[in-house]
Amino acid sequence: MKKGGAALGPAQQWGVDTSCCPVLNCTLPNFGLEVEGRVTTAMASPALPPLTAELEAVLQHFGIAKEYIEFSGNHKQIELAARLHMLQCMGESLRTEADVSSLSQRIAQHNALLPPMLSRSAAAGAVPIQVPHSQLSDTMISDTIKWQLSLEDGSLVSGSAPVASMPRWEANTSPRAQMQTLGLVLPTLICGYHQLVVELAGQRAESLLVISPPQAWQPFGYADGKHWWGLACQLYTVRSDDNWGMGDFADLLHLVELAAKQGAGFVLLNPLHYLDLRYPDNASPYSPSDRRFLNPLYIALEWCPEFLAGAVQAWVNQVEFQHNLKQLRAAAWVDYHGVAAVKLPLLGMMFQHFQQQEKTNNSERAQQFSAYCKAAGAGLQGFADYQASLQIRDEAVFKNAEFHCYLQWLAQTQLEACQQLAQHTGMGIGLIRDLAVGSSSDGAEVVDNPELFCLEARVGAPPDNMNPHGQNWGLPPLLPNALLQTRCAHFIALLRSNMQSCGALRIDHVMALLRLWWCPNDGSNANGAYVHYPVELLFAILRLESCRARCVVIGEDLGVVPPEIRQYLDGGGIYSNCVFYFEKYDGWHFRKPEHYKEQALMMLANHDVAPLRAWWELHDLPLRRQLGLLVDDAQLQHEQQQRQHEKAMLLTWLAEQQLLPASWHKRNVEQPLDALLLNALFTAAARTKSRFLSVQLEDLAGVSSPVNVPGTSNEYPNWRRKLPLDLTKLFSASQVQGWLQTLRTERNA
Repeated sequence: MKKGGAALGPAQQWGVDTSCCPVLNCTLPNFGLEVEGRVTTAMASPALPPLTAELEAVLQHFGIAKEYIEFSGNHKQIELAARLHMLQCMGESLRTEADVSSLSQRIAQHNALLPPMLSRSAAAGAVPIQVPHSQLSDTMISDTIKWQLSLEDGSLVSGSAPVASMPRWEANTSPRAQMQTLGLVLPTLICGYHQLVVELAGQRAESLLVISPPQAWQPFGYADGKHWWGLACQLYTVRSDDNWGMGDFADLLHLVELAAKQGAGFVLLNPLHYLDLRYPDNASPYSPSDRRFLNPLYIALEWCPEFLAGAVQAWVNQVEFQHNLKQLRAAAWVDYHGVAAVKLPLLGMMFQHFQQQEKTNNSERAQQFSAYCKAAGAGLQGFADYQASLQIRDEAVFKNAEFHCYLQWLAQTQLEACQQLAQHTGMGIGLIRDLAVGSSSDGAEVVDNPELFCLEARVGAPPDNMNPHGQNWGLPPLLPNALLQTRCAHFIALLRSNMQSCGALRIDHVMALLRLWWCPNDGSNANGAYVHYPVELLFAILRLESCRARCVVIGEDLGVVPPEIRQYLDGGGIYSNCVFYFEKYDGWHFRKPEHYKEQALMMLANHDVAPLRAWWELHDLPLRRQLGLLVDDAQLQHEQQQRQHEKAMLLTWLAEQQLLPASWHKRNVEQPLDALLLNALFTAAARTKSRFLSVQLEDLAGVSSPVNVPGTSNEYPNWRRKLPLDLTKLFSASQVQGWLQTLRTERNA
């Protein structure tokens, strides 16, 4: 298994020169505490040490927060037992003051002049040098610090500075030591990853210095005040006469073509991450097996030359096969098990033909495949080796690692074709991809990098009014210290792989760059704590990778959002994410279009809320009651009354903008949703200040059932509900044509 930075792979995959890139080529020094050989236990001991200043410093060192602002706006103290339990999940058990003292000493022994990685803007400025306050003797003060930078382009820059002349910042407390921060002033540097070495008083330290641009990539037309609109699509829900029971990349290509003709600037997608093929029905795109790679069930087999092979065609043309295919296409819900059963064996047959006809003859196509594998490097190879070790199917080809590389090559090639078409047809953005917050514990991303993840904890959310017991999303979190020790190589790899073949990337739960709610992997969701991450460094990397990939970044910041996150988003040119239902001044009055946040993606609705028709006609509330998400009929009645009031406020909101249709002048909230009211809503939405506006295909099609009900798993068939009609019929409908004309006209006004 590859460890830490090794999983990043050669930079040729990303068009970066590895001969001088320290992220990819350097040997990582072991700064801080060891991450190998981690010991984990199941439950914290009931015996707790007292909360001394030393213990608090230890907990802060590991990023474990002592309080947070909950959904009500109140400050919530995190119990010491929960904080120590999270520390125990990280492999450090503290039961006595002696345990605290011992761990403090170990931490102090690893104090270094520099952290393993740090960031700074391109302008001339200082980087922090940490020195124990006790060592700032007259001898050290009279000493000189020497530094050298190995820049990413291969050049060297060096210098020195008297310690006495270095600016001093406020001392900060580290376990067992008072640290003094000195400012080492460096010259103006180009953006990139540079190796910094400093020497002082016989000590030598290295750090990877990230020089980042002040803002993430901005789309062409931004400076001219352009506003974009686009269509949001859960790709698997798309119907067509050609797909095999779920939307695929051929459907995506068709959608891009149709949307571009209507003047749309983008197509917003669900995460396309790799899901575990052993269990096709585990279909949540937000709980993937590996975020670095693509789901091969999206491959359009007909696009591949190998599909025309005689053996493949003979299999496809069987009466029983065609019958199964017809049933899969006609089904109202995606049958993932059935789709996998027809697609995967054929992909295996296609690979065998590829080996026999293309690789044997070293054809141009075979050379393209080899070039892809070489560029993808160790990350792809480790992923493929892991997939080959699993019992995915009985066919021998699934034990061949090269077959899994072949699947990724096909998927990546087809996705890239969709983005190229978007650019060719004049879409300002093209595809917007989505990056999930984590991956499952038994997927290659985690198994291949076990030292990076805390396997005894899971990511979730603290208790709130919707989920009084908290949430457990079932995904192991990254370890902050391990992330730093490996110089964020895994985070960089995730960004680079997900910024391919798109014009923008939406990062789900962007608050994870600052903190994540950790809960024990024992079902006690509420007994967790927030764990903090190196937020400044992660946002610096995000801005740098965004500019290198020319990829706009959207941070999903819905829910309880710490103010620091908004500062990083707003100041860094990263777009927020807002949903119409929640954009209110006081919980009741809908926000005026001119008061929407400009630097944002505005969604009329998304995959976590009811579609527009379901919301207006209250279909979602009885469903929530049926699923046990509303505790009794009294709560259901209360929610229905609240919704009717919201609907009345919506009609008032439209009337204030002089958009309420004449047929709605009585403002009857019992009146069924019709095309006129929807057109008024689309008009108002299109007039919002937000630079990006997305409309779901579901809302154009008038769907009344949700694709996902948060808080459920097996209780509701999440991530399966298909669109009621195919794309051609949807886009040719006269009322849809009218709505798209409204969006086009208003956004271009």
